[in-house]
Amino acid sequence: MDMFRNARLYLVTSTELSDAPTLQILNEALRAGCKLFQLREKTLIKSEYAELALLVRSMANKYDALFIVNDYVDVAKEVNADGVHLGQDDISVVEARKILGDDFIIGVSTHNIEEAVKAQKDGADYINIGPVFPTNTKPFAKSLGLEGVKEILPYVHIPFTFMGGIKLDNVESLKPFKPAAVAVITELTRSKRLSVDISTFLS
Repeated sequence: MDMFRNARLYLVTSTELSDAPTLQILNEALRAGCKLFQLREKTLIKSEYAELALLVRSMANKYDALFIVNDYVDVAKEVNADGVHLGQDDISVVEARKILGDDFIIGVSTHNIEEAVKAQKDGADYINIGPVFPTNTKPFAKSLGLEGVKEILPYVHIPFTFMGGIKLDNVESLKPFKPAAVAVITELTRSKRLSVDISTFLS
């Protein structure tokens, strides 16, 4: 988990929210120094996702980066990903741990104190807190804002990341909370200067 705790940036892919192919974005991001990413491809059927995950596993190995699978515990095990990220409606942390064992990183999306506490109690390795700011990727969820973040953090005792509407012009407001990383989609997947923006997030 040391690499995770020091990652600073958590790139999340999404083909439908990208201006370039996912593999191209990942290759450029990894070359620019990104060490943590999640393959989040909601428009792909499972077999397509698994095929892409195999290619992504090789890329992660090449650049010594952590590769997290979104949702699919079985695919994470099949391709030997570094971890899996679970939503509130996915398989439980307890069940995922039984399938994956102790060497896999298990993360959970949380939106309030209750979900954060439960994820920790169930044995999650990290929690993702958000959405901090308004975001089109989670239109159903009310954004927490900085005050909402402040309410949750006293209950958090494991590594955490932030998600939701994180941009270059608001990321500085999150650094005082000392997250392991900030999760970013469109600010990077639609970037016209990806390498430069990656470097800025990592600074």
